Amino acid sequence: MTFWDEVLANFLGAVFAGSFFVLLYRIVLWFLRATDVIVGYNWSWEGTQFHPNFDIRNRSWTKQYLLANIAYTRNNGKEVVWFDNKSIWDKELPPNSIRHISNIAPVPKITSLAQCTELEITVRLQTGRFFWLTGQGPSQLRMGKLQHAAFWLREKIERSAIPFEG
Repeated sequence: MTFWDEVLANFLGAVFAGSFFVLLYRIVLWFLRATDVIVGYNWSWEGTQFHPNFDIRNRSWTKQYLLANIAYTRNNGKEVVWFDNKSIWDKELPPNSIRHISNIAPVPKITSLAQCTELEITVRLQTGRFFWLTGQGPSQLRMGKLQHAAFWLREKIERSAIPFEG
């Protein structure tokens, strides 16, 4: 092998190794971002006025989020019931915290618990990120298979003695 062949081989090896580590870093960042916020909810009522209560957990150690609004829909988001732009607007989610938010405005046109379970609730952050919750029961976060696997993996890591963030 000549001198220039060795230089080219070393250069390409360094480029591929650097690309691999950058890709691995991006995957870890996606993993942490995809699993850092968990939204749970249940329903409360006063007479015939029903409203959700949220338990929102920010598991990130460094990132603070601001809540934006709530969308109530049916039929996989095709039928809009109502948008609540005031109840959670500008509420902060500090790093490594859990917020219980119970002073949510009642949902118009919803008068029974059976109607509540038909609703899909979307909680949005001010960054545009959203969490789609179904009415199948309390704390039913809708997610794809990849995100479900990511949550399962993060749960396993958190239960072990390995701190993943810090």
